[in-house]
Amino acid sequence: MLAWELPRKSVPAKKPSKHGIVAYRKKRVFSDTPEPPPTRAKTTGNSFVVQEHHARSHHFDFRLEMNGVLVSWAVPKGPPEDPAAKRLAVHVEDHPLEYGKFEGEIPKGNYGAGKVAIWDHGTWEPIGKTWKKEFSAGKLKFLLHGSKLNGGYLLTRMKEEPNWLFRKLDDSKITTSNTPPEVPAFVKPQLARVVPNVPAGDEWIHEIKLDGYRLIVVRTGGDVRLFTRNGLDWTDRFKNLAKAIAGLPGGDFVLDGEAVVFNRAGRSGFGELQAALQHGAGAEIDFVVFDVLNHAGHNTRGLPLAERMKVLDEIIIGEKGRVRRSKTWTAGQGAELFKQACKQNLEGIISKRMNSPYLPDSRDAWVKSKCRARQEFVICGHTPPRGSAKGFGALVLGSREHGKLVPRGKVGTGFSEKTRLELAKKLAKIQRTTPMFDDAEKNVTWVEPQLVAEIEFAEITRDGSIRQGSFLGLREDKAAENVHLEHAIAAHIDAKNVKVAGMVISHPERVVFPADGITKLEVAEYFETVGPWMLPFVANRPLAVIRAPSGISGGLFFQKSFATHVPPNVKAGKLADGTEIFSVKDVKGLVSLAQFGVIEIHPWGSPTRTPEKPDVLIWDLDPDSAVPWQEVLGAAYLVRDFLAGKGLKTLVKTSGGKGLHVMLYIKRNHGWDDLKPFAKSVAKAVAAMNPRRFTIEAAKAKRSGKIYLDWLRNGRGSTCVAPWSPRARPGAPVSRPVDWDDLNEALAAGFTLREPLEIPADWKKIVPQTISKTLIMDVSAL
Repeated sequence: MLAWELPRKSVPAKKPSKHGIVAYRKKRVFSDTPEPPPTRAKTTGNSFVVQEHHARSHHFDFRLEMNGVLVSWAVPKGPPEDPAAKRLAVHVEDHPLEYGKFEGEIPKGNYGAGKVAIWDHGTWEPIGKTWKKEFSAGKLKFLLHGSKLNGGYLLTRMKEEPNWLFRKLDDSKITTSNTPPEVPAFVKPQLARVVPNVPAGDEWIHEIKLDGYRLIVVRTGGDVRLFTRNGLDWTDRFKNLAKAIAGLPGGDFVLDGEAVVFNRAGRSGFGELQAALQHGAGAEIDFVVFDVLNHAGHNTRGLPLAERMKVLDEIIIGEKGRVRRSKTWTAGQGAELFKQACKQNLEGIISKRMNSPYLPDSRDAWVKSKCRARQEFVICGHTPPRGSAKGFGALVLGSREHGKLVPRGKVGTGFSEKTRLELAKKLAKIQRTTPMFDDAEKNVTWVEPQLVAEIEFAEITRDGSIRQGSFLGLREDKAAENVHLEHAIAAHIDAKNVKVAGMVISHPERVVFPADGITKLEVAEYFETVGPWMLPFVANRPLAVIRAPSGISGGLFFQKSFATHVPPNVKAGKLADGTEIFSVKDVKGLVSLAQFGVIEIHPWGSPTRTPEKPDVLIWDLDPDSAVPWQEVLGAAYLVRDFLAGKGLKTLVKTSGGKGLHVMLYIKRNHGWDDLKPFAKSVAKAVAAMNPRRFTIEAAKAKRSGKIYLDWLRNGRGSTCVAPWSPRARPGAPVSRPVDWDDLNEALAAGFTLREPLEIPADWKKIVPQTISKTLIMDVSAL
């Protein structure tokens, strides 16, 4: 289920549009475009999505889910956000529901070629019982519940298709809402993403981050059930709470809250909660409620948080007692609340947008500011006990990143003797014989990755491991396959205090990779961490960059120079022929670029001081989407072996996309006029080994089903993404160096920004090689 998907509910169907799914199919060749295939869903719901589309003409696509498809309009100037605005909306073909999840690049030559990014998403509901009839006549009045768009809207067909008029309604004059009846049932909870500073603004409210178990409570006909965030029924473990909740006034409901144990000082503690549960039904456990998802059989999730809080007032009034309301603080009190929370050794605070609907699994509208770095990790093994310790020495930890379990170091403190012995018994039942990680250390007893531990720690090191970790307890409410690395830094009261490599990072909380929750600050920290390894390939040479000032879902900008506003620690200048360039010399320069919104760094193949003489040649293996990954690996080996036969040793890295880069580092003895033809001849010779699978033709039409051996990266002013550079693509991929011996184990998905770092042996000491004039002539003659 996507972040903005809600459990399906019945939305009245309309007749299939004459702009239907058949038209969608006819306009596309699905072997050439990553867009989803044309299918009509069997069930229907009430989602909407707005996608920003950088096609031949920039516009926004507005889509409403109806009858198993997304009924769609192209809106050149974007959806109206003011009742005074009137926007043209061009009715286009229906799109499949899967298109609501689509972000990416539609390749050139295809219908709608260009970049697609999700701008807003949420749910919608029609206004009025006769809306179907009105829509058929060319009028649709409806409510939107999204992250950006909320309230009433109107679509009116103009004199004839495909032109419609899109307007925002005056919400104060909307008196009816068709919130449909809904049987109360478990709903996946809305989530919060970690941010580096407390958000400011009138739209936020703030709450103390509680240290307990998140529960979704469902009451139907007097029966009360308590579910964990993953839908496990834990009613038996919280019998006393269930009885207390059963006594609340009113009828059926679904509540969201936290089961906690407060100590005498009024602080919640996860260890105290676990101890209370071990005693039986947990008489000391309280339930703090902060949201209502269903009331009296009606779905309230589409309402803004401010309205849901009013509904909650009808169920729970006070902030004391066994079942109580969560205390909230207004927008301007966030910074002081965070300061006091840290002073009292609390985990931090949660901040929520008052105008946002409740979006299950989403991290868009709720954020958490942490006083201390803390999160869950998967237990993958343990070391032998040392000294007086019993049971085990330290736990070996991991997290899942893009389907792969990666190591996160060890934790050996925070255990009582009783906890060690109890945990050792659990670990003994799930032992395995094979290591969980490559290059695993010896003397580790490995276990199946089933148990989840809550760990507090100082920081994440360059290799992705925790430092100064302390065990807090097991998290039985979280599934091991859902444990991912969050942004680990403790929050600041305001953005002015957030620095990386001595540089102030403005808007550090801005989400750069929406699907992964990776912020601008995390990108800057990555450049600081990996900078010493990246600098040999980017320092003191002309650069080109790709910027994403609003994140990868916003506009992307390719930049080769800075006419004005040159970032600090970045040097702008001109070459002898007048070409404007810029460069960096140190890690501060890289972080300055990140502060400026840079995601990708593309260096020239030659240094600034000798731009006419390259010191690296590159062969970019770019496969068509139909080419199996093993064939891409095979192509890389062929390029390697061909050059090895000429006495030249190459290196390899992932592209951060779907291909590989074969790199040849050389002495600056020849100019581009000699080496560009040499690079083409190498590609031509390798392509001749299997013409059915390889091509050196850049034309898209000639690359279908083949691997394009791109030799055009080699030329004055040409660039290629740097080793270790992130890519501005969903998933936060990285162009990462690999050992030739390990290449066969590399996955097509490549590496991501959050994976542990290490320098492959092949890349630790690169010795530039000499290409003789004779060799250039011999190869160029092939």
